Amino acid sequence: MSDYREIRYEVEDQIATLTFNRPEHRNPISADMLEEVASAVRAAQRDDSVRVLVITGAGRAFCSGGDVKSMAQVASAGGGALSTRQEQVGLIQETQLLLRRFPKVLIAAVNGAAYGAGLDLACAADFRLAADTARFCEVYVRLGLAPGGGGAWLLPRIVGLTNALDLILSGEPIDAQTALSIGLVSRVVPARGAARRDAGVRAAIRAVLAPRGPGGQADGAAWARDVVRGGARFHSSADRCAATNRGPQGRPARPPGAPPTAL
Repeated sequence: MSDYREIRYEVEDQIATLTFNRPEHRNPISADMLEEVASAVRAAQRDDSVRVLVITGAGRAFCSGGDVKSMAQVASAGGGALSTRQEQVGLIQETQLLLRRFPKVLIAAVNGAAYGAGLDLACAADFRLAADTARFCEVYVRLGLAPGGGGAWLLPRIVGLTNALDLILSGEPIDAQTALSIGLVSRVVPARGAARRDAGVRAAIRAVLAPRGPGGQADGAAWARDVVRGGARFHSSADRCAATNRGPQGRPARPPGAPPTAL
């Protein structure tokens, strides 16, 4: 759409594509970009013709993370480095919540480097496809930071605690095949030539569009996703209850060996 400057948003054949569009700088995240992303996601949510939203990047990178240059400019103009950082983290977290609550199928097509907050945003997708040239890195530790864009919560749930800690604490990048082996991505497609890459991504998307839900409705993939996410939310809530020794409604949990009580 013409009113977007830092992203592109297109709809074709029931597929909405949101593209980070600052390829000359490897698609860093700015406050303006996040506002445009939120606008596009809401547009896809309202559009009944859209069944799948794909997030990808223009050029050779998916997203290189936070725009350090723009944050420095705001800080030097009187915003203050800490307050500027906190503001951008807040915007990224709001975007994460918007993506996680997106009611349709959400796919990250990682075409190149996904670093820092860029990787965190990719983790918000239902699953990730990667070009064979893609690289992934939780770069925060090199800056003395923790993954504040949702990665600290999402990554362990995608790749397991041990793999997540390895990525977060080492700050070392991994390639697409390693990402596939630990479950960070679902498929790796050839990056040689945009047409081949797009064909591979489209084939994977078509596989998602094919299932039909109960009663034969056309949103079977979204229905199945909701079932899986609902189970994940249940187990996450149960984990929190166990960790705090509280029941689901805040009541003390039943001690081990105690007889069950009526609900």
